Amino acid sequence: MLGELAVSVPNERHMVDGVPPQGVAAPADYDETRRLMEYANHRGLAVIPIGGGQHTGVGNLPERYDIALETRRISGIVEFEPADLTITVRAGMTLGELRKVTSEARMMVPFDPAIADRATVGGVLAANISGPARVHLGQPRDFTIGMRVVTADGRLSRAGGRVVKNVAGYDLCKLYIGSLGTLAVIVEATFKTVPIPAKRLALAFEFSAPGDACSAADKATRSGLKVESALVSRSEENWTLAVELAGTPQAVARSEFDIVATASAAGGKQSPPRPIPGEKYPTMVRLDVLPPRLPALLTDLSIAAHVEAQPWDGVCRVGLDDPGTMEGIRKIAAARGATYVIERCLPELKRNIDVFGPQPGGFSLMQAIKREFDPNGILSPGRFVGRL
Repeated sequence: MLGELAVSVPNERHMVDGVPPQGVAAPADYDETRRLMEYANHRGLAVIPIGGGQHTGVGNLPERYDIALETRRISGIVEFEPADLTITVRAGMTLGELRKVTSEARMMVPFDPAIADRATVGGVLAANISGPARVHLGQPRDFTIGMRVVTADGRLSRAGGRVVKNVAGYDLCKLYIGSLGTLAVIVEATFKTVPIPAKRLALAFEFSAPGDACSAADKATRSGLKVESALVSRSEENWTLAVELAGTPQAVARSEFDIVATASAAGGKQSPPRPIPGEKYPTMVRLDVLPPRLPALLTDLSIAAHVEAQPWDGVCRVGLDDPGTMEGIRKIAAARGATYVIERCLPELKRNIDVFGPQPGGFSLMQAIKREFDPNGILSPGRFVGRL
């Protein structure tokens, strides 16, 4: 059905939490993807879409896994209109390739700069990945204006459009984004673009208490400084506030002067910027809390090996060397009114837990949507909230 080039045996890259598929299919276009899904649905074969393989550890263990649907061949630009501030691309395109194309027109799709270039467009959308620049740039669902997907029964469906002013029908883009491939296979997306900042500058400051670092970040953004992202992390006994400025050279220079003064007034000492080592930890937990409660939460998290937080929106990621401390982290989260999601951990730990925590209040609605979009339960079964 697909040809010899499109079918292969699985390797380590196709595993999802250590679970291998029976085979790998890499359709070349939308029609081949449609026919593959029709085939799988008719035979009850479980399909998990695979992009760059950067976020396959997100979510619960798959209930079944028969076919890895690689999107790498569904790549390239469909349409790029710099004057209209929009671009349409196929889902297998990597962010590195996308950034190269848009940068030639001095434009960018506002994915967070911290997201790896090897991640694919479809994978980032399916996992709704964002980083420290989320408040300034938005999440993927904020700048995605159109999508094409292949449904579980093999239909090609369109949501949204290729123009910014589009109000026709339900905004299904926001339903597909973040669903971990449990509702449809993303094959195309249209984004709003923005101009590339003329200058970027990274700064870092050391503080003795997390509250001081969060306060400095809050004052910087309330003062209208050109701060694109802010991240508070623990480094040995101190706390580091890493900020990135973006804008015109004059605006960045003025913002640099002001934020150095703001940080100094809050007890901060400027230091050389350095990488945040969060990816090296086998277990990563995400906590979301109201920003005013973040300093107290960070103070409580002394049992964690690594802590990094986004002070503007209260997103906190905790790296653990010892998975046994997860229960202690969960109790701290509950005491501070934070939600608790395990973003990454060893597969054996996932067998007895739901990484998304207790079922949310609207879970029955989520079940109904899953049944409507995937009645045979073949798309990434078991991976989403409540093992949907």
